[in-house]
Amino acid sequence: MGAASTVILKVETPDYGKVTIEASDGLRYFADLTSFSQVYCYPSTKELWSQLSVDSYGRALIWTTRFEAHIDQIIGLAFKTEKVQKSA
Repeated sequence: MGAASTVILKVETPDYGKVTIEASDGLRYFADLTSFSQVYCYPSTKELWSQLSVDSYGRALIWTTRFEAHIDQIIGLAFKTEKVQKSA
């Protein structure tokens, strides 16, 4: 059998168009999603950008505008990754 699917554990929106996720694979991904900005439901303001949640499966981010980004897209667009420090 294959390994379990990677899921999103935590998300932050540090800047408009960018997300940082912590994933179950022990990595933190920093991604720029502005390449999707021409999609009609892409959040148009910084305020709308910060209004998102993780879907019920932990596999995508969904904004209140109905824009969605799947974990594979986020990982594929990551410009930086780092190991998540585990707390004792």
